[in-house]
Amino acid sequence: MQTYSGIKRFVQENLGCTCPEEVLNKIDFQKDCADISASKVNVGGRLLIYIITMDGNTGIQEVINTALEKGVEERDRKEFNRFRMVLVTSSPDGLRSAAEKVFADSEYANEKTHLHIVSQSDVECFDSIDT
Repeated sequence: MQTYSGIKRFVQENLGCTCPEEVLNKIDFQKDCADISASKVNVGGRLLIYIITMDGNTGIQEVINTALEKGVEERDRKEFNRFRMVLVTSSPDGLRSAAEKVFADSEYANEKTHLHIVSQSDVECFDSIDT
């Protein structure tokens, strides 16, 4: 695993992760995982993050429900502490209300799952990484 300072900063600042430093020094990033139609970040074997680009509200219920189910299953199977779903969009405020409702209504949402809605500029650190 490699350490990516931009991803570390994103996880701490944008997602509010308070993992210990030794956990944050072990970050694995997988771009464009076909099985989830998203990028995936493993932070020290404790935090699993799916990063999904959304162009609008179209299909949001299916995207969130599918990713949340797969993320929680992977979190539990690999014994991560938390799962965070990050939706990336050009208009976070336009997506927020619908996304939060779908997420909250899911049977997979609980105290160990979190939803974040961010702008494209928040995830620029991922663009410069070659996998």
